[in-house]
Amino acid sequence: MLSYLYQRFTPYEWLLTNRKGGYALGTAFLANVRKYHGLLIAGDGKGKRYHLLASLEEVATFPSGLTYQLDTNFYRDVVYPQGYQCIKEYFYLPYPVFYFYCPKRENGVFLKKSLRFHEEKNLLLLTYENISSYPYKLFLRPRLTFRDHHHLNFANSWDWFEEEISSNFAFIAKDNLALFCYSNKDGFTKDPIFYYGVYYPLEEMRGYPAFEDHFSPFKIEVELNPGEKLNLLFSDEPLKDLQGTLEEIITRYEGRPKIGLTKPYFEDKDIVSLLNHMVKAFLLKDNVCAGYPWFYAWGRDTFIGLPALFYDPNALETCYQIFETYGKYMQGGLIPNLIGDLATVNYNSVDASLWFGIRIFEYLDRFGERLTQEKRTKLLSLAEEVIRGYLRGADHPFFVDPENGLICLPESSGKAFTWMDVMFDGRPITPRYENPIEIEFLWYNLLMLAKDRLPQKKVEELGIPSLVEKIPQSLRRYYNGELFADTLYKGEPIYEVRPNFVIALSLPYVPFERDELLKAVEIVQRELLTPYGLRSLSPRHPHFKRKYFGSQYQRDLAYHNGTVWVWLIYPYALLLKKVLSREEYLAEVKKLISPFIQLLKTGKLASIPELYDGDQPYYPKGAPAQFWSTAAVYLLAREVFS
Repeated sequence: MLSYLYQRFTPYEWLLTNRKGGYALGTAFLANVRKYHGLLIAGDGKGKRYHLLASLEEVATFPSGLTYQLDTNFYRDVVYPQGYQCIKEYFYLPYPVFYFYCPKRENGVFLKKSLRFHEEKNLLLLTYENISSYPYKLFLRPRLTFRDHHHLNFANSWDWFEEEISSNFAFIAKDNLALFCYSNKDGFTKDPIFYYGVYYPLEEMRGYPAFEDHFSPFKIEVELNPGEKLNLLFSDEPLKDLQGTLEEIITRYEGRPKIGLTKPYFEDKDIVSLLNHMVKAFLLKDNVCAGYPWFYAWGRDTFIGLPALFYDPNALETCYQIFETYGKYMQGGLIPNLIGDLATVNYNSVDASLWFGIRIFEYLDRFGERLTQEKRTKLLSLAEEVIRGYLRGADHPFFVDPENGLICLPESSGKAFTWMDVMFDGRPITPRYENPIEIEFLWYNLLMLAKDRLPQKKVEELGIPSLVEKIPQSLRRYYNGELFADTLYKGEPIYEVRPNFVIALSLPYVPFERDELLKAVEIVQRELLTPYGLRSLSPRHPHFKRKYFGSQYQRDLAYHNGTVWVWLIYPYALLLKKVLSREEYLAEVKKLISPFIQLLKTGKLASIPELYDGDQPYYPKGAPAQFWSTAAVYLLAREVFS
C-alpha cells in the first residue's frame, strides 16, 4: 500500500520548522508512516524534542447527509480511513496546503487545509477553509502522543493527566509536557477515546518498533459556511495574544512565491527564493540543524554547508553567532562534531575543525570590513587555535607527521574520524586510517589561507611556511596517472574509487594541473555520478551496496559503500569550474540540479533529502530533509538562476 501511495502522490515529505528545533513533518497523502511524522513536535532549543500531536481525525458532513472521512491512518492489516482518495491537489510550498474534493460531485473541491509554523515558538497554525459554495460540518479529533520523538507511547501511559476543556480552548498536561489548543470557533467537547495499534511501516522497515496508541481527550464540531475559516492554534505553552500570534505566523510566509489551483507551478524566477527559504528552515537560534527529523547540530555538516548562508541579508550576524557557538565548545583546537540531545557534545571528527577554520577565513574575506576589530580578532584567534591544536596534537586521536606535514589518523585509535564515520560494534565500517585524501587537502588549504591572513608573527611561530612548502609533494602521491587514492595507508596508496578525491580537488589550493583534474572528472562521470548526487563507492568495488534499506546494520553497511549523497554535487561542481569554460560549467550545473528543480517547480518538494540508493536512485532515502544537501542545490541554483 505504501509504494502505491508513493506512486500516486510522491515519496517526498512536507516539513515545517522553527528556530528551537521543533518541527511538523508528514506525507503528501497525510498518513503518518514514521514515528517522527506529526503536526507538532516541540523543540526545547537544546536538542531535545517532544512529539505532542500526531494528526487529527477529520470528517466532513454535507447538508444532504453525505459524509467523507478525510484522514488516513495505517494499522497492521488495514489503511483506515482512506481520506487520501479525497485529496485533489497539494503543494508543500510556501507551506503545506491540501485541497479536498467530493469524488461523487463534479468540480467538487470544497476544503483547503493549510499548515503553518511560528518561527520562534513551538506553535502550529492549522487552518480549514470552506472554498465551496455550500455549507458543511467538520468533525475533528486531535490525536495526542506526548513522548520523546524517538520513542513510542501507549494507552497505559495515560492513567493520569491534567485537562481543561471549554468551548474553544483545551489544555492537556502529562509528564511535564503540555498541549494548548485555541480556536476561533466554538465546538470543543470533552470526549476521551483511544486509537489503538497505529502502525508506522517505515519504522518496521528500518528495524524499529512500529506500533503505538493515540489518545484523543476531546472532539471539535463546527459548521463552516462558504468562505469561512476554522483556525486552530496548537502550542506547548499558553498564548496571551492570540491575534498577535496569528499575525506573526501569517507574516512569516508573506512575500514568498506562491502557487495554487489556478497556477500550479513555480517559475524560474522563484527558484532561488524558494531554495533560500529551504536553507533557512534549518536555522536554530545560534546554530544549524543538520537534518530533520533525527539530526540536531553537527559541526561538519554546518561548516560544509555554511556558504549557503552567506547570501542571506542577516548573514553577517547569523554566521558570526554560529562561529561563536562552536568556538565556545572548542577544546585543543577541536570543535564538536555533534551537539545533540541533552547538550551532548562529541569531538569525534578530524575534519569538522578544518572546515570551521576554512569557513572563518572565507567569511572574513567576504564580511571582514563590516565587522568590528574585536570580532575580526576573535575569529582569527579561533582559526589560529585550530592550527595550533592540530600541531600540538595533545590528547587528540591524530597527529601531524613532522616528516611530511600530513595529518595521521593511527589505526590504533580504532575509530572513524572522517565524514565516512559509521561505527558498528565498536569498529568502523569504512576504516580510512592514516592519511585520508580530503583530510590532507583540507589541512593544506587551511594552512594556505592562514599564511596570508594571520598576523605574520603568528604564521612564523606556527611554522606554516615550512609546512606549506613540504605538503604539496606528499599530496602528489595520491595520483598515479589514472586514479586518485582514497588514503595513504602504511605509506602505500589505497585506490578505492570514493568521492573523497572530489572533495579534495574542489578546494582552492591543489598541486595538480588542468589535465590531471580533467582525469578526476572522467572518473566521477564513469563511476560515481548519478542523477541525484555522487555514489560513496564505485559499483566496481566488491563492497558496493546497491540499496540503502533494511535494519540499522544493513543501512550502516550501505551508508558509505555506494549510497548516493546529494551534498557531493557541490564539491563536484567546484571541480568542474576549474576545468570548464563558464558556458560549459553552467550547462553541467544545470544538469546536476535539474531533477530537484523540476520537482521544486511543482511545489512538491519541501527540502532536499540526505541520500538515494547507489543503484537506480529514484527514491529519497535517509533523512527527508538535510542541510548540506539543501545548501548544495541552493548554491548551484544561484549560479544558474541568479
